[in-house]
Amino acid sequence: MTFEAGRRITRRDSLRLLSGAAALVGGGIAGAGCSRSDASAPVTSLRFWNGFTGPDGRTMLRMVERFNAANPDISVMMQRMDWATYYNKLFVAGIGHRAPEVFVLHTHALDRFVHAGFARPNDDLIAGADSLDAAAIDSNVWRATEFDGRHYGLPLDVHTMGMYYNRRLFKEAGIVDEHGEPRPPTDRASFLDALRRLTKTGAGGAPEQWGFVFTNLETNVYTIMCQFGGRFFSDNGGKCLLNGVENVAALQFCVDLIRKYRYAPPPENFDAWIGFRQGKVAMVFEGVYMLSDLQKQQDLDFAGAPVPRIGTVNADWAGSHNLCLRSDLEPRTLQAAWRFVRFLSNNSLDWADGGQIPARRDLRATPRFGAMTVQTAFARQVPYVQYLPRLPFIFEFQTEFDLAVEKALRGSVSPQTALDTATVNIDRIIARERNQGDNP
Repeated sequence: MTFEAGRRITRRDSLRLLSGAAALVGGGIAGAGCSRSDASAPVTSLRFWNGFTGPDGRTMLRMVERFNAANPDISVMMQRMDWATYYNKLFVAGIGHRAPEVFVLHTHALDRFVHAGFARPNDDLIAGADSLDAAAIDSNVWRATEFDGRHYGLPLDVHTMGMYYNRRLFKEAGIVDEHGEPRPPTDRASFLDALRRLTKTGAGGAPEQWGFVFTNLETNVYTIMCQFGGRFFSDNGGKCLLNGVENVAALQFCVDLIRKYRYAPPPENFDAWIGFRQGKVAMVFEGVYMLSDLQKQQDLDFAGAPVPRIGTVNADWAGSHNLCLRSDLEPRTLQAAWRFVRFLSNNSLDWADGGQIPARRDLRATPRFGAMTVQTAFARQVPYVQYLPRLPFIFEFQTEFDLAVEKALRGSVSPQTALDTATVNIDRIIARERNQGDNP
């Protein structure tokens, strides 16, 4: 079940969710843990929940182990669970007053938990004795954590989307600079020209090599819509604008890459990411978090670059993992939790090693980060990244958005029809939220 935070939690909601809290939380959640005891001093225990179930989880676990070793008076126990179930479990834990002391929220999920009262503002901590320099975080990234003048969550990273490209295929197609090095496209014209030269068909007309493929439909298309200047909601959030002219044009461009130019395969019957890893696709737009997957493959000569500016403005989808504190921590636990959060922020170059971009400019300016070539290339986009809209019903918005995009790319309906349908459905959700706010 999913509950949004744009409305007050009623007694009926609480009773219904609390009935499942024991099963979801009390029964235990499989995850990695680190703990020790020190008989000479009391130990403050902290639970740390996140969705880092892949290679990033192993990176984070090593950071937790380092913190525990350096702070014998604090014991952090990390629990990981799949993002698909993570948010509902965390929300139920909050209603049942059993939420972890420290937890991770994506920027697009902050609204739901802040308005439910489950996350604590951290402005007093950032400016306190154990301060952090919030000015080191890009203003657009820091602003995305602000609600009613207060900040909730400390951004650990900015996981932008970028362009991965196959260096060998670029060289074979002659898309190189004066030194013979691959020259990734930077705008619409050079992107389309590269696609034309990189797409190959066999004697029978069957495709042998694709110039491009859509991987994550949501992040790929959202980026292009933002580059076309598209808007998604009115200023007061009272009306969905997904079927606006700019968004329709952006989605039509994406459809044309498949249906008109035949530079990209349709989303059905083609494993997009595997196709790139196998050398059958020259370019993909994907997140920096996929880097570790490519680094394990020794036979793939790849590099990274910013997403080309296909529209009229620079824009790039991104997310951030924010370190959040439970709202009701008593002073001793709060102090321990903040020490842990500061440690993760101060050591986020270790996190970057696992395929991430630190949220702090001071860390991105170090030689160590400069040696991370893909992360550095993707990080050039941080000043103009675009997060998903801040909505209490964000997961429902994503469902409607994804369905519309997939229908259009599959050729089931036109981009206009797909976005018209999604807009009507989202407006119904807005009306429902408004009615629930009026009738708690």
